[in-house]
Amino acid sequence: MTSAPQGPGRVAPPGGGPVRAQLVDRTDLLNRIRSALDGQGSVLLHGPAGIGKTALLDTLGSEAGSAGEAVLRSSPTAAEAGLPHLALIDLLGEALPGLAEELPAHLRHALERALLHSAPEPGTATDPLAVRVAVLEALRRLADRGPVLVLLDDTQWLDQASRQVIAFAARRLAGRPIRFAVTERTERADSEPRMTELCPGPVTEIPVGPLGELAVGTLLQERLGLRLSGLTLTRIHAASAGNPYFALELGRALGTPGAEAALATDPGRPLSVPQRLRELMAERLTALPADARQALTVLAAARTGTGLPADTAAPLTVAVEHGVLVHGPGGALQFSHPLLAELVAADTPAPARRAAHRLLADRTADPVERARHRALAAAEPDPALAAELDAAAATALTRGAPATAAELLRLAADLTPDDPDAATRRLLAAARNAATAGLPDLARACGERLADAPAADVRVHAALLLARLLGPDHPGADPLLATAADDAHGTPALSAAVHQERAVRALHRADHTAGFVELAAAEHDAAAAGDTDLLVELLAVRAPIELVTDPAHGLALLERGRSLSEGRPLTAAGVFVRQGLAVAHLRTGAVDRALAEVEALRTEVERAGRTEDLCNVHYIAASVYERAGRCTESYAAGRAAYELRERIEPNPGPARVLGGAAELAGGSAERAADLLDSAIRAAESDRDREWLAYAHGLRGRVDLLTGTPEAAAGHFLEARRLLRRLQFTDPSLFLLDADLAEALALAGRPGEAADALADASVRVDRLGREVVRLGLHRAEAVLAAATGDPRTAADTLRERIPAEHPYPLELARAHLVLGQLERRARRRAAARTALCEAAARYARAGCTPWLRHTEAALADLDPAAADPTPLQTHLVKLVREGATNREIAAALHLSVKAVEANLTRLYRRHNVRTRAELAQLDDH
Repeated sequence: MTSAPQGPGRVAPPGGGPVRAQLVDRTDLLNRIRSALDGQGSVLLHGPAGIGKTALLDTLGSEAGSAGEAVLRSSPTAAEAGLPHLALIDLLGEALPGLAEELPAHLRHALERALLHSAPEPGTATDPLAVRVAVLEALRRLADRGPVLVLLDDTQWLDQASRQVIAFAARRLAGRPIRFAVTERTERADSEPRMTELCPGPVTEIPVGPLGELAVGTLLQERLGLRLSGLTLTRIHAASAGNPYFALELGRALGTPGAEAALATDPGRPLSVPQRLRELMAERLTALPADARQALTVLAAARTGTGLPADTAAPLTVAVEHGVLVHGPGGALQFSHPLLAELVAADTPAPARRAAHRLLADRTADPVERARHRALAAAEPDPALAAELDAAAATALTRGAPATAAELLRLAADLTPDDPDAATRRLLAAARNAATAGLPDLARACGERLADAPAADVRVHAALLLARLLGPDHPGADPLLATAADDAHGTPALSAAVHQERAVRALHRADHTAGFVELAAAEHDAAAAGDTDLLVELLAVRAPIELVTDPAHGLALLERGRSLSEGRPLTAAGVFVRQGLAVAHLRTGAVDRALAEVEALRTEVERAGRTEDLCNVHYIAASVYERAGRCTESYAAGRAAYELRERIEPNPGPARVLGGAAELAGGSAERAADLLDSAIRAAESDRDREWLAYAHGLRGRVDLLTGTPEAAAGHFLEARRLLRRLQFTDPSLFLLDADLAEALALAGRPGEAADALADASVRVDRLGREVVRLGLHRAEAVLAAATGDPRTAADTLRERIPAEHPYPLELARAHLVLGQLERRARRRAAARTALCEAAARYARAGCTPWLRHTEAALADLDPAAADPTPLQTHLVKLVREGATNREIAAALHLSVKAVEANLTRLYRRHNVRTRAELAQLDDH
């Protein structure tokens, strides 16, 4: 999972003025740049126009200025490339008056004339060598006063005179506290830069690459207020190739009235390419002969990687020579930049586009692709073709491609305007498949066309789909449900579906009274209609609530739901029931059964291509793997859930909770904190109490890891308050109680800790959740040590720790607390034994945040005698390789402060004072 975007900066149009914005998804790149600039290094950032190089310089300059460094900057443009010494004026024009008296007279006069601060004497020429030496001396004098950062932007437009002077100075600035950050526009990120001569050594060349799809979505939301998801976001990301400037320009074009809805309704529609992007890309196209441009129309209409017939491909040789096309994997021709394909499609008249699709349909053997191209070639209604598209959609579904099925069904609906009933049913099927595939924009666009459908069942199901897409708390769902209830009156199957949706919303608000009334009505109507699939859905809604009050009954409901769904096509309800079974087994400690259930389910959902369900299954799998002590797999599943949910869900809170949970399982506490802080803000904004509760609970665990129990207690108390408002009281649901009591005890609030433990113990007894008892014993020991004798507390906890436990991380945590209590009891040998046991268990589980925490406790236990931890051994290895503190932090997923703290411990342990002395030590 990528971290939440951080850091100020800007994305600037190439050659244009600055446009302020937040830097997005550049944290790792910035850290790499900072590491390269540590000391007296230089960096050369290179990449295509608009990729964000200027924004990175903005951030570096802002940071250096805030730290008190002198910042010199030049940002030339193409129009200024012929003006001599213009970059020198930018860099030194303001600094010259303060330097003038320090320079020898002949150098001062030469520099003043070059910078146009004084006019040359009649009949005399400025000595080029004097200017070069004067600039060198000026930079040296500035560096003598303090650190200097020189920022040279867009050096491809640097005037020749300035380039020669700066290159002269760069070769002679070694040993001075002066750093250079230089940018150069290249055709691609992997192209070879040419401006290394402008950088004092050592120089690090760093390509600036594209943003990922999630980062493009964040950029468009932060800059333009566009909350894109699904197919629309994928189109923008693909067309821009992750270039932030291109994505913003395409996003602005989408911001015009009706443009976003039109694109969502018709995914085959070409993107509108703004004039500023045309100016960057179209020159290569206009240079091509007519037959090549006509052949490009066919290539633009084809799927990427499609091989063209020889007679069509022959004229495209010249397009390769002009850099419009390249040979992709397998040798197939493809556009050198995806925006060129959008330009070709946008500029091709409709008859020519249809002709291109006819040609491709005639040359395609695959029935799904052939039907799609035939539909895009059609100019008038064609019921026979619509039927062919229905069959192709069914084939796509057997291949696990609901997104393709949705596109085919939408095309089929458009080909049958004279049969409104058939057209609207195809649109409803398109909307449902789009939602299943994680394409909410296409689902919404199709659903909104069904308000006037002739059949009541189509109108009802469309309204319910639109309500679900809005989310459980959105007030806009209420009128949709009211309309659906009116249309459903007198039809049991439809009434059951409306009651079900109302039940889900009431239960989400923790209004269980209203929720169970609606569920009862839904079950009555579903039974009257003989709707088995709906009965499974209703069991999936009721069972999780019953699990909280009567676990045996809840488990029986889930088993009944699974039995009803066996042998039927995979549905969201069937998936939910099986997820619920996995969770139910997990809460009782039957981890093996939970693992078997969720792993089989994930395989089936992946095969079916059900993106939305897959996101939820990844989420449950991450929880199961974490409690099973398989944190590497938990991290992978959690990251997958985070990335999928961020892509398809317009509200970012749930996705970032999943990302934070993944980091706590197998990533880093620092990244977890960033994601969870972002999740809390988002969930508060969306008034989503459930995900807000989970975000606070996980954030409290980060605070326990980082040694701030008072802050942890605050987060845990808020999580408990929110969960109780939702009537989520099962102590095995979130494993919150022990952490809350421990944090309260460590924060000096023993009375509240004792109350929390007593309350948890009552619920454990009532629901039979013995699997969480070890955690309560751990917290009781912490409380006993805080209010009495640590030795007695440690002895009692040691006796209560079993040899094995269904939740391996709970066992590791118990040994960790035992080690901490033994240290307080001044029994260092026993403390070391317990901590080593905890570290070994965390290492086997792959739980890196808690492993690092435990290793730090071991290092602090007896720094003069203890063996170095694996973390410290790796750190010393990196020191010997010459890595900076920032590079070490990035490699070990630590903060720079954590690296510094570990170095301090190693200095004390080995009685050394410098990195060089540490690097020279023998391994033993």
